[in-house]
Amino acid sequence: MKALSALAVTYSLVLFTTSCIAVAATRQDQGSGVVTLGGQILDSACALDTNSAYQLIEMEPVPVGRMVREGESPPHPFLLRLVQCSLTRPDPSRPGQYLPDWEHVRVTFEGLTDMAGRSFAAIGSSQGVALHITDMNGRESIPGVPMSLTPLTGKDQVLHYTLRLIGNGSPMAVGTHRAAVRFRLEYF
Repeated sequence: MKALSALAVTYSLVLFTTSCIAVAATRQDQGSGVVTLGGQILDSACALDTNSAYQLIEMEPVPVGRMVREGESPPHPFLLRLVQCSLTRPDPSRPGQYLPDWEHVRVTFEGLTDMAGRSFAAIGSSQGVALHITDMNGRESIPGVPMSLTPLTGKDQVLHYTLRLIGNGSPMAVGTHRAAVRFRLEYF
């Protein structure tokens, strides 16, 4: 019985010591961690100019009366600048051989939707408005739907777009708004 008690006390001390070490280790490691990043290198005809990759578009305040009367804000142009373009495509599986040249780029804008998915949602304290994007030919961007193909020239190239604030059919209320719109470039 004495041996069993001694074993139980020893076992308890081992558990107590182990839990104290775990607490001490946790305190020393607080505030630190590991971040694992991953990515891809894709075959691409052009690089995207860094000023085009992350843009902040500040829209001028628009009076509610103007939005009601005209149905949209003045246009806010923005662009995507493609640089260092090369239309030739070496075949990685066959050294010295080439794949067909790049001919087109296609842009897809993505974000929260409004107006049954036809425009981008504007969130904030304002109400009754959505964001609408068109290309330089007036073609509308529908969130998540690829736009028409644009021919590649083989040189640096600028893709022009316009952003407008539009009424979404709900009653308008004064306030601030914001939206995050992502885009993806695909080459063909």
